[in-house]
Amino acid sequence: MSDVIATARKQRRTLLSEVEAKDLLAEAGIPVARAILAKGQKKAVEAADAVGYPVVMKIVSPDIAHKSDVGG
Repeated sequence: MSDVIATARKQRRTLLSEVEAKDLLAEAGIPVARAILAKGQKKAVEAADAVGYPVVMKIVSPDIAHKSDVGG
C-alpha cells in the first residue's frame, strides 16, 4: 500500500492534498505535472528557481479542500 494512503488513513483523513494525489498517480506510472511543496516564502522562491518560470502557486491545507472555499 502506498505511504500516501497509509498516512492519510492514519490521520483519519478522507481527502488527499493535490501533492499527495500527484504522488499517488506518479507511483502508478501516470504522468503528472511537476510539483514541489514549499513551506514558506523562501522555500517557494527556491522551488520556483528550481522548476523555472513561469510558475503557479496553490494553497495546500488540511482545512481547505478547494480554493473557492476561501474566495480564491
